[in-house]
Amino acid sequence: MLAILPLLIVGCLYSEEQRIETPLGDTSGQPSYTPYTPYEPPEADTVEPAPISELAPEPTPTNNSPVTLDDQRPPDNVTWISPGKVLIGNFHAGGRAEYPITIHNGKDVPIEFLVYYRVPDHVPEDITKAPDTVQDWVIIADPTPVLAPYETRDILVVLEMPGTAKDPAPKWEFWVGVKDNSQSGMVQTELCCRWLVSMRGS
Repeated sequence: MLAILPLLIVGCLYSEEQRIETPLGDTSGQPSYTPYTPYEPPEADTVEPAPISELAPEPTPTNNSPVTLDDQRPPDNVTWISPGKVLIGNFHAGGRAEYPITIHNGKDVPIEFLVYYRVPDHVPEDITKAPDTVQDWVIIADPTPVLAPYETRDILVVLEMPGTAKDPAPKWEFWVGVKDNSQSGMVQTELCCRWLVSMRGS
């Protein structure tokens, strides 16, 4: 008997690119850090990403300016995630990188979302798909958040590579998928955030 499966549409609404550089061994010259403040519209107009701890990598917008969400994000009745891409540079065994994915519920009812590690459908020629072991290095703070109508919430994602692990490749990629669990029918939508990792010396 032939099984008929739902069609999954993959994409990302409201895409921003964020860059994280892992500090080298000596952090004495690193700037002082402040705790990350989640984006809570409409009170906050801008998001200035900052690491959680003093030794965490520092994510900064690639255009060296604050990310202004109110001017660029879709309407409140559209479900979206941000950023669409996180770039991690100078990564290494024993390293840790963390950055929140912002999820917006565009429906007028509470929705449970599923946030999960995802093998990429495709990658550029100079980048390798992350091996299966990388899934064990990814920690999602809240994999099944329930968002109130039109709520926007940050979900922290952490990449922590064991000190004894071998480099998967000089440059590799995995995705973090976000799906509205209330979807049904043959066509369903999945939003994904790309995480592109460059190892130290690559």
